[in-house]
Amino acid sequence: MSDWIRCSKANPCPICQKDSWCEISADGAVALCMRVPNEKPKTFKDGSVGYVHRLTDEPRKVFVPQRKEKPAPVINVEAMMASWAAKTRPEAFRSLADELGVRTSALMELRCAWAAEHSAWAFPMRDGLGKMVGVRLRNQKGEKWAVKGSKQGLFLPYLNPEKQAVFVEGATDTLAGLSIGLYCIGRPSCSGGLFDIQALIKRLGIREAVIVSDNDDDRERPDGSFYNPGVDGARALSDRLEIPNCIVILPEKDMREAVNNGLTAERFDAMVRQCLWTTKH
Repeated sequence: MSDWIRCSKANPCPICQKDSWCEISADGAVALCMRVPNEKPKTFKDGSVGYVHRLTDEPRKVFVPQRKEKPAPVINVEAMMASWAAKTRPEAFRSLADELGVRTSALMELRCAWAAEHSAWAFPMRDGLGKMVGVRLRNQKGEKWAVKGSKQGLFLPYLNPEKQAVFVEGATDTLAGLSIGLYCIGRPSCSGGLFDIQALIKRLGIREAVIVSDNDDDRERPDGSFYNPGVDGARALSDRLEIPNCIVILPEKDMREAVNNGLTAERFDAMVRQCLWTTKH
């Protein structure tokens, strides 16, 4: 093919922009791209396939193959958590409880465990039916992420359900609420877990919901307006619940900070009694 010029760094392929394997006709009118397919394939003796692209076409047709999305890995959360729990030493629980300022029993109620391969604590997430669907990880720096293949879910304690449930944000706030005797359930984020909460309320027969909003700073949108993640997320949940509910905004940043500063169940109940309750008929 003396009338074809091999692509190089100085003369890359005009179709895929690579500097090898492809060729361009001597007159610059045609490119033989070995990577980007179109409707004009050319099969060589060795079985390889290139694609003839006319560079003079206006507009030039370039067909970019769609990338196949890799399926999310399927994980067995219950087996994973059971394996980690069997290897977690009692002193590790006590150390974490001291670090977070919570009771060790709260860690047991939430069924967390040390995941050695991730160098992080693992907290199971459950759907509205109570099934484990994901794992949230938290390392000793306080960094948080999820095990690949996890689905978002709720941080649900192994306790008998009560008439009134307190909904907070995240695993450590759930631990803090449990530590002062509240029946506390954690959302995966300030705006997440809505459908699981709705299903959970029906399944467990919860009759009242107290929604704790993180005391976040207002944030500015590109258009100059402001929003508050914690408060807005709490209001969105309140609007979708069919049972009486109220929103509590603590003086501190979140439930864990409030508990570490001396919040008790009695003080929290007093705050709840002062709230405006929303009731739907």
